[in-house]
Amino acid sequence: MPEQSRDPVVDVRKLNIAFGKSSVVHDVDFRINAGETLAVVGESGSGKSVTSMAIMGLLPKGAQVNGSIRLGGQEVIGASERTMRSLRGEVASMIFQEPMMSLNPVLTVGAQVKEMLRQHSDLSDAEATREGIRLFDRVRIPDAARRFRDYPHMFSGGMRQRIMIAIALACSPRLLIADEPTTALDVTIQAQILDLLNEVQRESGTAILFVTHDMGVVANMADRVMVMRSGYSLETGPVGEIFERPGHDYTKMLIDAVPRLGEARHVPLKPSDAAAGKPILSVRNLVTRFPVKGGALRRTIGQVHAVEGLNFDLYPGETLSFVGESGCGKSTTGRSLLFLNQPNSGEIVFDGREVKSSNPSDVSYLRRNMQMVFQDPFSSLDPKQRIGDILSEPLLCHGLASKAEAREKGEHLLERVGLEAGMISRLPHEFSGGQRQRICIARALMLDPKVVIADEAVSALDVSVKAQVVDLMVDLQEELGLSYLFISHDMAIVERVSHRVAVMYMGEIVEIGPRDAVIGNPKHEYTQRLMAAVPDPDPTTDRSQLMGAPVVELPSPIRNLDYVPPARQFRQVGTDHLVAD
Repeated sequence: MPEQSRDPVVDVRKLNIAFGKSSVVHDVDFRINAGETLAVVGESGSGKSVTSMAIMGLLPKGAQVNGSIRLGGQEVIGASERTMRSLRGEVASMIFQEPMMSLNPVLTVGAQVKEMLRQHSDLSDAEATREGIRLFDRVRIPDAARRFRDYPHMFSGGMRQRIMIAIALACSPRLLIADEPTTALDVTIQAQILDLLNEVQRESGTAILFVTHDMGVVANMADRVMVMRSGYSLETGPVGEIFERPGHDYTKMLIDAVPRLGEARHVPLKPSDAAAGKPILSVRNLVTRFPVKGGALRRTIGQVHAVEGLNFDLYPGETLSFVGESGCGKSTTGRSLLFLNQPNSGEIVFDGREVKSSNPSDVSYLRRNMQMVFQDPFSSLDPKQRIGDILSEPLLCHGLASKAEAREKGEHLLERVGLEAGMISRLPHEFSGGQRQRICIARALMLDPKVVIADEAVSALDVSVKAQVVDLMVDLQEELGLSYLFISHDMAIVERVSHRVAVMYMGEIVEIGPRDAVIGNPKHEYTQRLMAAVPDPDPTTDRSQLMGAPVVELPSPIRNLDYVPPARQFRQVGTDHLVAD
């Protein structure tokens, strides 16, 4: 590691932040030295992200900030915008929590990383392009040179997060602020990103402020931990000491709430109605592809094979989880079932009725009975509508309730997902990321659907709220007979909620079967890699064993127009347990 300066890279003293009459951060103190990682943990709304935004000088003009923040020896509080522009990117850089809201939707991702490079260096446009592609390769974006010209909406949530990480690392900053940088990533990419951040830290002595609710990541990544609650710093100390001897009951609660792979394997779930033999949803040979344009006339020269020949059934009262790496087709599968992405071919039968995309009545019936919780809670909520209007809209649209009845039901569901009924008059930007995700779950339940597609529905939640929401989903399933398609990268949560698990790789299912068989005794090589990459929430675990596994490059999903996928053959290795050859 390069020789470290005695002065901390960032030194925060007596930091107080208020918005109007609401004080959100109180007398927070911490410092981070070169080559050190400080993890800031706490529940949603504890002040973690606000503190990190204050360091970057990104709080709104109405914020009252007192105390001292010295970044690279420069006082941030009261600094001019010109000074802050020189510090951002070169001295400190930030990976934001919600990549879709941080990336410019009208610029290619390549243009956005080149903007950072050219702002802080003398690189020519061609040199910036080469360096940008190298950064994309480094964060494992498949076919980086081609995808450099794509727009943010053409990437999955995990891919967008990797782009944000590439932009943040572009100028080799002295301080890297990572605000939930692995929330949208699957376990294998998460391990590789953490490995990448460790590598950057070893090479350049970068200080890292790691804001997260994932205590497993904290155990494997941090040198020191600061626990925050309601804007206060409750305790700070070495990661081993905090995990072994937490000094505050709240810290102990956070650690105890961490789901651990293997704990839930023998927790009984209410049996589904699979034995009755009639699925609520049947999918046969589902194919969804996206055109790839090229040439001067922007003709279609290839296709992204996002979903390729999927076959599965979902039974009443059952949870079928889809797991796999970012970009494997999990989210596209969920969107294709609701015709939000138009499938190229395949058959979808819901509750015994074949659904045709060409029949508006079929699609309306399907969407009324099958709701979706999207991955990005902020972009799926109308920023100009109050929460009461957002929750009421589905009922009013289908003519199922009056405004008063819809509002009453919305208040009830807000309380069911851990919020207050009085919050129904607020706007989405007044909530934290985790709170917004709970609102999305409440909205999905407004129509009393038979099936809920949960696309990373708990990924934005801190550990304690995540446990509560997962328990809520299980309770609702038992109470209402709901069926879930649960899309997630959190294997411990998948283990907790699933009756069956389907593993996706490059748009195809490679293993599907009962929870205990797939998670407890995986047969496919790819499934085994997923299980091995799950972080262990134990700071005494050898980090090199967790993050030192060789990287297996994913092939590109882009194919020529004349490409014909090979027929996938399955072998049965147990009752209802199928593995692709």
